[in-house]
Amino acid sequence: MRVCFRRETPSHSDPHHPFCTDPADSAVINMAGPEQCQQQVEEQAERIDDAEMALQGINMLLNNGFKESDELFRRYRTHSPLMSFGASFVSFLNAMMTFEEEKMQTACDDLRTTEKLCESDSAGVIETIRNKIKKSMDSQRSGVVVVDRLQRQIIVADCQVYLAVLSFVKQELSAYIKGGWILRKAWKMYNKCHSDISQLQAGSEQRSSLHQEPLTTDNANHNAPVESCVTAEALDRLKGSVSFGYGLFHLCISMVPPHLLKIINLLGFPGDRHQGLSSLMYASESKDMKAPLAT
Repeated sequence: MRVCFRRETPSHSDPHHPFCTDPADSAVINMAGPEQCQQQVEEQAERIDDAEMALQGINMLLNNGFKESDELFRRYRTHSPLMSFGASFVSFLNAMMTFEEEKMQTACDDLRTTEKLCESDSAGVIETIRNKIKKSMDSQRSGVVVVDRLQRQIIVADCQVYLAVLSFVKQELSAYIKGGWILRKAWKMYNKCHSDISQLQAGSEQRSSLHQEPLTTDNANHNAPVESCVTAEALDRLKGSVSFGYGLFHLCISMVPPHLLKIINLLGFPGDRHQGLSSLMYASESKDMKAPLAT
């Protein structure tokens, strides 16, 4: 059994490339038995920074590397929800550029698959996280769980937005109603995640300024997922991730004609142009995979 993460293209044959395993590691995998081989593959996968890889995949996409980006995301789509979302996003763009019925259906299926992956406790990535948690301290465990949960919620909201767009393309009354309902769900999720992450950031800044112990649920708002040991870097990336969708909602709705804006606001959709622009600016300066899209 031969399993290797090396890319097949010559341009990625550099052993220092983040997506190429060391030749020695590949040789060891080739000589190992099935169980040992699988274990070594999982160890190599854990060394991959999925956030950085997803960002590079989007940069490939925006630099006329559509095929390379699609191959990268699909190769690692089972590695994490982020990579699965990247593959679904590329599929969505492909459908919107061609408007072919088959590709639009494929995009819907991919987005729903990613959504289920984020909501499923039996996903492989969850097992990987559980294994890491068992080997970590209690404070570290809570940080990993919070970051992963928030990231999956943001991805689900993103998937719902793109599913709503695909519904609107059908130009049917039932599709408009369904799309509006999906957008409402996505907005609620964006709003909650944005609020939770903002509270986590405020707590982190307070601890940094006062040089106090990690914030606990005893001295924080119990309605927010306030946990200890969530790094400022992780919070910044998550804030950038949610700010893209959060900002787009505000900006797009603020451009609706005034006589319709009041009706839309009554349905629960806000429209603050300044908030939208500032959120998109924050997203563009973050290290999240959607940062290049917000620029």
